Amino acid sequence: MNKKLSPRLLTMAGFVAPGESVADIGTDHAYLPRYLVANGISPFAILTDMKIGPLRMAWRSVCIELGSDEAFLPGRRTGGYELRLGDGLAPLSAGEADAVVVAGMGGETIAEILAADPAKSGSFGKYILQPRTKADALRTWLNGAGWRTFAETAAEEKGRMCTIIVAAPGGAPGCAGDTQEV
Repeated sequence: MNKKLSPRLLTMAGFVAPGESVADIGTDHAYLPRYLVANGISPFAILTDMKIGPLRMAWRSVCIELGSDEAFLPGRRTGGYELRLGDGLAPLSAGEADAVVVAGMGGETIAEILAADPAKSGSFGKYILQPRTKADALRTWLNGAGWRTFAETAAEEKGRMCTIIVAAPGGAPGCAGDTQEV
């Protein structure tokens, strides 16, 4: 991958264990999943967005990465990536990714995404969450819903400190590579 990741995205990438597939909810430019696949950390990444514009932008980024000129088409799978149009976790099948990334949204929005379909959100083993605002609201929701937090850290991006929370649903077996709950 040609683009250097920000400290925020590099920190998030560090929570993905080698061999884990990733779903990036609200992918935008797809920087994080592109880094993970291009560097052999993740064998496969699902790129989702609820709007066609950002998903098209992600596709352009992937095509540049792969040196491909394939036409944009939601549902297309190529080179370790699959594009899906939809809101929150709706484009995913239960348990189909090892790690789910939800980043760059407000903490309340992230909590709403996780709460929308408890059975589906409970089927994934690890979440890497990066609320842009209202991290306390997200923490409150995670605790109230019985989720376990395995790590919490901060990383800088453009002069701003960003909270990163690694969590799992209460029934999930745990987070590979993480040492202890916080």
